[in-house]
Amino acid sequence: MRLIRLAVVDDSAFVRKAIEKMLGGDARIEVVGTATSGEELLANLERWAPDVITLDLSMAGIGGLVTLDRVMALRPTPVIILSTHAGRGAPQTIEALHRGAADFIDKQEYSLLDFSALREVLVEKVLAVAGSLQAAERSAGAPAPPAGEPSGGYDVLLIGASTGGPPAIEQVLVDLGPDCPVPVMVVQHMPQGFTRAFADRLNAHLPLEVREAEEGMLLEPGRVYIAPGGRHLRINREGDRAACSLSLKPDGVAHRPAVDELFVSAVPGAQRAVAALLTGMGRDGAEGMRQLAAGGAYTVAQDEATSIVYGMPGAAVTLQAAREVLPLPRIGPRLRELLAESRPTAAG
Repeated sequence: MRLIRLAVVDDSAFVRKAIEKMLGGDARIEVVGTATSGEELLANLERWAPDVITLDLSMAGIGGLVTLDRVMALRPTPVIILSTHAGRGAPQTIEALHRGAADFIDKQEYSLLDFSALREVLVEKVLAVAGSLQAAERSAGAPAPPAGEPSGGYDVLLIGASTGGPPAIEQVLVDLGPDCPVPVMVVQHMPQGFTRAFADRLNAHLPLEVREAEEGMLLEPGRVYIAPGGRHLRINREGDRAACSLSLKPDGVAHRPAVDELFVSAVPGAQRAVAALLTGMGRDGAEGMRQLAAGGAYTVAQDEATSIVYGMPGAAVTLQAAREVLPLPRIGPRLRELLAESRPTAAG
């Protein structure tokens, strides 16, 4: 099996050596080059021919974002942002994701002296964006059930995503248009400190109003509610009214927020929900989508060809939870069709 070729770009000699040491014993990954700046990476890009790049955002010279733009223009390559950008710097990481970075690791979450935790997440993400993990998690070929006719009368749209999700979510929301007749609830796997920046960026670039969800916030048509990092987002229905519900529980799950928690919360009244599961690593959302589909929701999964990582939508397809499997450019227009004659959820 061909080794995954990894290039490491960081202005810290310690970080570069730490990453080389972390990955040196992995038989699947070869560090083909390290660079102290974007200029050095670009000068060696064709020679190193990396399959994946880890990229620091805070570097002298042209900096991380310009480096990312030039990589995507010259030799599109999966890029994992490895930087310390929580809090005030989070918008830069979010911007990198929207410009084409596949994923990110916040160095503030891990101690570079504790190699095991950082090594585990780094290897997982490198394998995922390079394609190895997708192959391992790929659907066994189970077809989606017949799409059938939509029931109509939908009053909420639920969206879940992980790796590669931010630009995919943005495209879906753009394609929904400015007059979406229902509220939209979104779970994107992100740690605390980043989901607010994600919501703010979407709000600045979309005609829809986008907010980070808060406890008890009433759902209103045409507004988008982003699950906050570190808390699960659920829908709380009371008659014709619906609101956001946030919780720290359960805490023994792989992700918080979790897509499954949002999807399962909508199972009562599932016939009024439309759910979309987009690109992402792992299986989160697949079981929740299965339960939604069984309850009468209309469910859509992103196809493998347009997914950065096919884990989550692929798992839903395997469970026959998706009534339609569509390429990303078709998902937004299809959701718009489904919601065209929906009755809005009233905020009261």
